[in-house]
Amino acid sequence: MKFFEKLDLLMNITNTPNSLLARNIALDPSFVSRLRRGIRTPAKNENYIKAMAEYFSRNCSAQYQKNVLFETIKNTSRLVPEFNETMVDLLYNWFSEEEIDNSRPLENFLEGFKDFKFKKPSHAAYIDLPNISESTAANQEILYGIEGKQNAVIKFLSLVLKNKSPQTLLLHSDEDMEWLTDNREFTAKWTSLLSQIIIKGNKIKIIHTVNRNLDEMFYAIKQWVPIYMTGAIEPYYYPKTRDGVFRRTLFIAPNTAAVISNSIVNGSKNTANFIITDKRTVLALTDEFNDFLALCRPLMHIFTPFSKGEYLSVLSEFENEGSNAIIKTDALSSITLPVDAAESIHSRIDDNKKDKLLPYHKMRIKNFEESLQKCSFTEIITIPDLEDIKAGKVMISFSDMLGDAPLFYTAEEISSHFLNIIRLLRTFENYNVHLANNNQLPGCMVYAKEDVGVLVGKTSVPSFIFAINESNMTAAFWDYLNVMINKTSKEMAHKKQTIARLEAMVEKLKL
Repeated sequence: MKFFEKLDLLMNITNTPNSLLARNIALDPSFVSRLRRGIRTPAKNENYIKAMAEYFSRNCSAQYQKNVLFETIKNTSRLVPEFNETMVDLLYNWFSEEEIDNSRPLENFLEGFKDFKFKKPSHAAYIDLPNISESTAANQEILYGIEGKQNAVIKFLSLVLKNKSPQTLLLHSDEDMEWLTDNREFTAKWTSLLSQIIIKGNKIKIIHTVNRNLDEMFYAIKQWVPIYMTGAIEPYYYPKTRDGVFRRTLFIAPNTAAVISNSIVNGSKNTANFIITDKRTVLALTDEFNDFLALCRPLMHIFTPFSKGEYLSVLSEFENEGSNAIIKTDALSSITLPVDAAESIHSRIDDNKKDKLLPYHKMRIKNFEESLQKCSFTEIITIPDLEDIKAGKVMISFSDMLGDAPLFYTAEEISSHFLNIIRLLRTFENYNVHLANNNQLPGCMVYAKEDVGVLVGKTSVPSFIFAINESNMTAAFWDYLNVMINKTSKEMAHKKQTIARLEAMVEKLKL
């Protein structure tokens, strides 16, 4: 029996609505709703599991309720209730039987961000290209199983690499990921070949499958991060639910070749994989892909220091959406930067467009404070080390997206920033700050708006940002940040304490 089924059963027999349970265990009602529907599963060892057990032990007291519960546990669980076991312990152990940690896929995904560096791709392992050249290849070749699919893809990429005219590759696979990720030698080959294909001027349109489990989905996207950074790839997704029974791989180079295969659910071990060079067939498959693409939406937009103008436009659009927001940054977010500090920082930007940045920031501040009248905004902040501040080592997040080089706070600028955060805390009920003693996922920024989208970025140089509005990914990041708040709020929950810590930091900076 899955966690969401257990939770739903207990909520039904105790007549507990989502909002009531949320109030009793200090979670957002929308998060409880997703837990109850099975959209989210609890992270391992979360405190709210114990809180749920305590709540239901108090409210599952009638004999008929106990009978239903004990009968369900008897028929669906390995647990054997002990004579001296309390109801709290029984429920906690029952809830904890299925421990699926949904925070790990996100953390693994973000860990890959902070380690990324732009670097020249290594050469692919040697492949006997003449033996698989387009001129000598049959119009159709069939290879079988996972190894056959891998060999077909290597042949396909090799043919594209030999083609002298750049083209746009069309890629999609919703088959089991085992063929793509389980063989390190194959992974090294296809990623290196693809990098060399891009260096030669080729582009890629890829349709990702977002109805996989979170781990698969984020792992797949993570594999493409180095290629995303080249600006040569356009990622898409199909927005409607599919049953996943019939699955397909479709890799097409319209001027060269195609690889296709089909499977049922996860049964890809013995499937036939076709590599096709017949021009008419490749053209027909290209039309099929484009018909599918017309039903899809962009999965994300990728911004680097080379596309800062586009990023500021998307940031404005994102922040103008009226919705609750949570942001986790390395130090302080730029949206709370006061005008005096912004003017000082902008004076150090060596860029011919800097005169446009200050009016942009002033408008951003105005819109932000207006939004606080209706929507909540929560920051998860790690206060920088005092000595690092005084030594000028605290970087202003994404400052390399504004100018040609990263910028660092002066002590006066960051002190002004702290004072403005204090002002916001005192002025706006909807503005909240959680001070974390340890910087979780350093080098990463996650900025989520409930039911709107998420900006995910690498804050260290070279910085980059992914703008995502796919609903499942947005919900995953939103839930992740809410869980992070649930952890940090126990350390520093009240505004008065937060203000006191920030004021103490300001006083230390005066010394």
